[in-house]
Amino acid sequence: MKNQGNWNRREFIVKPILWVGTASVLARTDGLLASPTPETSALPVLQRTLGKTGLTLPVVSMGVMNADVPGLLRRAYELGIRHFDTAAGYQNGRNEEMVGQVIKEMGVRDQVVISTKQPSRNRSQNAAEAKKKFVEGVDGSLRRLQMDHVDILYHHGVDSEEDARAEGPLEALQSLKKDGKTRFIGLSTHRTVDVLSKAIHLGLFDVGLVMLNYTMAHDTAILSTIERAAKSGMGIVAMKTQAGGTARPDAKLPTELPAASQTALLKWALNHEFVTTAIPGFSTYEHLKQDFSVARNLAYTHEEERFLADKAFTAKAEFCQQCGECRRIAPIR
Repeated sequence: MKNQGNWNRREFIVKPILWVGTASVLARTDGLLASPTPETSALPVLQRTLGKTGLTLPVVSMGVMNADVPGLLRRAYELGIRHFDTAAGYQNGRNEEMVGQVIKEMGVRDQVVISTKQPSRNRSQNAAEAKKKFVEGVDGSLRRLQMDHVDILYHHGVDSEEDARAEGPLEALQSLKKDGKTRFIGLSTHRTVDVLSKAIHLGLFDVGLVMLNYTMAHDTAILSTIERAAKSGMGIVAMKTQAGGTARPDAKLPTELPAASQTALLKWALNHEFVTTAIPGFSTYEHLKQDFSVARNLAYTHEEERFLADKAFTAKAEFCQQCGECRRIAPIR
């Protein structure tokens, strides 16, 4: 988070993994290959429907967690981003305040989709206490956002089946939806297979915020579970699509990677059609422009294809592997 240091997506370091094989990764997206052309910028922004919510969103949205410059949100809207994702815990509430103030000043509340999150329950609480705490937290979020409702409200950091079915948060979510304080309800998780499987069974969640990145190309359990959730009607939002996209300190590779690495990773996630949109956490104008550049064309450039096939890099890179280590440092994004 910005207020805890100079975090950005290339500096977010989690446990390293060893990577083998890339041919099937390209095969999963039909070997898409395209060189940039002058006509590319004239293409319409790709949009997809968020499951049973009926919301239509550009494939690239904004994860606001790391951003602390109001002008960045304004520019994101000007470029075509319409979904802004925040949470009660980001920057100790200041992130929600910034989002709310910018949207109010621009007068575009009816043109955007706002999501926020409340954390998972304290297991020492009973159901009634957990529900009360959850509702109070959402009321606080709405005050900071200066809104009477959000479009998507997530139960945040649901990392076990037990938490997914916890009565307090579930009752709170349904009550808040009934009261019009949120249009749709969802959950965010690092434990995709177990938690999404339970969410599918419960049939209560409209949206799932899940991790999806290049390291999961051969993980059929994760990919099939996400696809199954989408087929059940749950809208899928992808996070950590480029996390961390960096190299270990001892690796003989540049710390700051070329632009093609970031766009390649984002395209890889979005080339899974069961994903409606991704929420990359850009915090600079350069990263905004870079990420949104993929929103009109998901075909790989020659440079992006070469990056995805670079075993020397992928063997030493560090990506999110659902280990949960990041939660000791910052909230889930």
